[in-house]
Amino acid sequence: MKFDYVKTIGFRKFKKVFETELYDITKVTGKNRSGKSNLLYAIINILLGTNLSGDEKACLINKNCDASYGELHFTDNNNVKHILIRGKDKYKNKNNFLSLDGNVITQNELTSFYKDKKLFLSILNPLYFLNKKSVEQKEMIDKYLSDIPSKVIFDNLTEQQKHNLLEKYFHIPIKEIYPNLSLEELENLYNENNLQVVTGKNFKEIVDKDRFNIICKNIKEVKGAKYYDMLSPEEQENSINSNMINICMNIAYSNLSLDEQNLLEGIPYNIPKYIAELNDDIRNYEKTITVLDGKIAYAQNIANEELPNVKTFEKEVDLSLARQELAFLNTNQDIVDKEKQKQIVENLERDILNKETEINELEKSMKEGKKKYILIKNGESCTCPTCGQHIEDISKSKTIENMRISLTNDFNKKTSLEAHKKDMDFELVKEKCKYYALEGDSTIEKNKQIAVIQENIKQLETEQLDIQNFNKVITVKKENIKTAQSNIEEFNTEKEFHRKAIDDLNKSKKVAQKLYISYIEEKMKLAKKYLKHVDIKFYSILKGTGEIKEDFLITYKDTPLSDLSKSETIATALEFANMFNKISRVNSPMFIDDYESYADYDFIKYYSNTQIIIAKVEKGNLLKITDYNNTDNCTVIKPVIKGCRTINTCTDVTTDIQKVA
Repeated sequence: MKFDYVKTIGFRKFKKVFETELYDITKVTGKNRSGKSNLLYAIINILLGTNLSGDEKACLINKNCDASYGELHFTDNNNVKHILIRGKDKYKNKNNFLSLDGNVITQNELTSFYKDKKLFLSILNPLYFLNKKSVEQKEMIDKYLSDIPSKVIFDNLTEQQKHNLLEKYFHIPIKEIYPNLSLEELENLYNENNLQVVTGKNFKEIVDKDRFNIICKNIKEVKGAKYYDMLSPEEQENSINSNMINICMNIAYSNLSLDEQNLLEGIPYNIPKYIAELNDDIRNYEKTITVLDGKIAYAQNIANEELPNVKTFEKEVDLSLARQELAFLNTNQDIVDKEKQKQIVENLERDILNKETEINELEKSMKEGKKKYILIKNGESCTCPTCGQHIEDISKSKTIENMRISLTNDFNKKTSLEAHKKDMDFELVKEKCKYYALEGDSTIEKNKQIAVIQENIKQLETEQLDIQNFNKVITVKKENIKTAQSNIEEFNTEKEFHRKAIDDLNKSKKVAQKLYISYIEEKMKLAKKYLKHVDIKFYSILKGTGEIKEDFLITYKDTPLSDLSKSETIATALEFANMFNKISRVNSPMFIDDYESYADYDFIKYYSNTQIIIAKVEKGNLLKITDYNNTDNCTVIKPVIKGCRTINTCTDVTTDIQKVA
């Protein structure tokens, strides 16, 4: 791509017309703030609609204008000339327009000229790339390296590398290569695949017309470098580009040792994702080990507990003798008879108490009933004692009769209960006499003796139970200790398994990182052809462990990017811009700013196949745009240009576009 002419109205510091021709090498000079960078802003804004950092929302319209107009004449990589016009309104986006060769288009339709916004900015405005974070820089390089065709990479390999890759990865359907095979080669294929077993015939016994069908039916494809050499150059290119797309990965994988290849179990489809998954697995195993450590510590506390000795109940004989003595005393007839008599007395006393309670309740009921009976009989109350309703005169006599009968029945029942109680009182006196008759000195002594023995037995049984419970606790704790020791052994075995898994995963991750770095470096080999003093390292080595860590380091003449001078930084940016330009084949012009800061760097010679725009400060001079190779071709931009109108006066956008085009 080559820029031929640029024109702006109402753009940045130039309120009126700013226009100039552009050359193979364009030199832009002038004092500070004369508008040298306006040319770079104009090209980027017309082509991308952004500022130098790619911001689409940035307003670059002159502060005294309501709108801006930009026109760019350029020649594409197919040597076709184009006119691109962009108009922007400060207040109404609907008035914005974009046209290519007189036709209104969208921004997406322009991408075929510059491929990608970030890529174009990194080439035309080289410092754009270096101002990005290292993570973004790495992503951009990895992305744009993928634009390099596999055949280009393949052609830059050594003959041995080519042969190894073709032997391992090249394959082609037998039908496509069959016309190129000699009779001898066909016979070798026939014999190598034991087709005589299938057909029952030797190769020479098969006629030509059947040979193609038999071989193509039983042999689907062939592999190896010798079949690649049979193809035409065009067929070779198509085959490499379609079948060996990830050629750099194949080269990097081939560089690994056999043990390293076995660790990966094949080429990972997506190495960063594969490494992330390995890290997730490692973290999960580490969490499991942490949980196991907690379980082991808990089990260890149980296993380390010191247990007291088991106790023995040494008064077993005393307890047995006391029980025998108590049994003997309880079988004494006098004591048994007395206990029976005592029970009879207690039962009679309880029954008499119940009778007294029943008589008292009955007396209370009779007293209340008699009171109501007299009131109703004397006419002082007309309320039924049962239901509480008013008693009619016709029913009064019947109610009174019923109450009298009820009182009579209660009286008779009370008399019967009192007679029964009297008999029971008499019976109680008689049974108490029997009880007291059984009371004697020998009986009292026996009761005291029984009480003492019972208390002794109770104490001995309590002591025996305490010892039994104590021993049970010891037994349970012994079982717990045994289980804890077994668990510790199991947990440690499980930990060893997880540690081994982590070691294997770390080994796989290390190999994957090595493969990824090797893969990037293989891709960079071709790209580095366009770098002069700049180098890129995709890894760093950790001090102490020697472990390879994925990284992204840019150096210029072995000096880190952070330690470079201004001129070295710009030189670094320009080398990256040139690299992007070559590997992407965009062939965009490059803008070199502050040329006076590194005049000793021969950019013109180094970038001879690229259109270059050089900006240089010349104190006290007006803005001047010159053909570097022919100083007679120049444009001088004066502070005021009369007779020019701004886009503010445009009313019909479509008409104006057509006129300008």
